[in-house]
Amino acid sequence: MTLGVALVRAMTAAPSRARAARRATTTTTAAFKRPTLFLDIDGVLNETATAKQIALDEDKVALLRDVLERSDADIVLSTYWRYFQEYIGYTFVRHGLPDRVVGKTAGEPHRADSVAHDAAVSTNRVMEIEAYLRATHGENEDEWPAFAIVDDKEVVAEAHRWRGKFVRTKHDEGLTRAHADELVSILLAKEVLAV
Repeated sequence: MTLGVALVRAMTAAPSRARAARRATTTTTAAFKRPTLFLDIDGVLNETATAKQIALDEDKVALLRDVLERSDADIVLSTYWRYFQEYIGYTFVRHGLPDRVVGKTAGEPHRADSVAHDAAVSTNRVMEIEAYLRATHGENEDEWPAFAIVDDKEVVAEAHRWRGKFVRTKHDEGLTRAHADELVSILLAKEVLAV
């Protein structure tokens, strides 16, 4: 059995064994970099396009917990709420999520109607994510960790090279089991292919 096959079997067996298997295969290479989930909140962890305060639906949080446990990913906030990083991290832990909020993308917060602000999101958010990756992991994209982007807005254009890393939710539905499974596949894909 090849190391790649063993790694895939370990990843599907149990989350803790999957993490151990991934780390074991990276000890001879560069330091392990956890996959990164660029996370929006409204329309992902709740069922609204825009909220006047941070709102989390328990069933959506449970799905996010599953994504984090299965992928061992860190969270970078790309949401409008990113300026409340410390509070969001605290809230996530209070909801039983691992303490994995490690950063936020740059960008100007909006204090007005976010729906009116959405016109710029489709280009700005992907540029903010790229700037974050370059600032934290360097210019060489091959050295970036696996990453996925989840948002209820069209933040990665159809023709963009990252389209396969993007999962779009519906604002009135939020994160679903199918979305969660797709995120896990994206977050684990680079590691499986690299073996």
